[in-house]
Amino acid sequence: MGKYCFAVCDDEKAVRDLLHVWLSDSSYKADIREYVSGEELIKDIDAGIKIDVLFLDIAMDGNDGIETARELGCRIEHNGKSMRASRPLIIYVTGIPDRMGDAFGVKAYGYLLKPVDRFSFDGELHRAIEELKKLDAQLVCETTYEKSEDNFIALQSGKGLINLNLKDVLYIESSGRKAVVHLPDQNYEIYKPMSEFECELGKNYFRIHRGYIVNMKHVKGYSKSEAKIDNGESLIISKYKYADFIKAYLDFIS
Repeated sequence: MGKYCFAVCDDEKAVRDLLHVWLSDSSYKADIREYVSGEELIKDIDAGIKIDVLFLDIAMDGNDGIETARELGCRIEHNGKSMRASRPLIIYVTGIPDRMGDAFGVKAYGYLLKPVDRFSFDGELHRAIEELKKLDAQLVCETTYEKSEDNFIALQSGKGLINLNLKDVLYIESSGRKAVVHLPDQNYEIYKPMSEFECELGKNYFRIHRGYIVNMKHVKGYSKSEAKIDNGESLIISKYKYADFIKAYLDFIS
């Protein structure tokens, strides 16, 4: 992670000045921005300014901090992301303790009560930075996972050598001495034991029955006896595999 961007949005100049000084004195490399209103902040966000940690006043003229956070949430959720796990992390700075319940309703990361003391401020900033590090690490893992989805496997079938993208495989079915690889638009018969597929396919595939290995990506639901695939088919789950399948599936979607 390079330089952070911290922002203070408060209509009290004395508060903005104080927090700016404390942010400048922190050990974190950061650009520091100040806003006197939620409207001004949203305008910069819409212009592409990326803010990591936002110290946001609740009681402001115009859009207050709660309304501003809702505006930010709409933009984040529009992009298919979770506000709680997205930048900026919002730390409310308020002199109205009774409104803290409203703050958590818009997924605030933390809060500071005015008059703010330096010890509490430094603690919240440190906690936010540690959370950002976790989010960055998670992003690296997700990016690696997305890249790893584009893995190909070469298989010999009656139609010759085929090169399949593993993410396109719906499931593999045992059929006597053959295995049938099911894709959305066609199937391939392969002379290969199911046990070898299990070893090669990795953790995103699970053998729910001696006759089926499913791609977790294409499982859209399940019952105690069946896994529902996104092409509309239902596959039998062995009662001996059910508990392990549930654990593997929950790990996959978490």
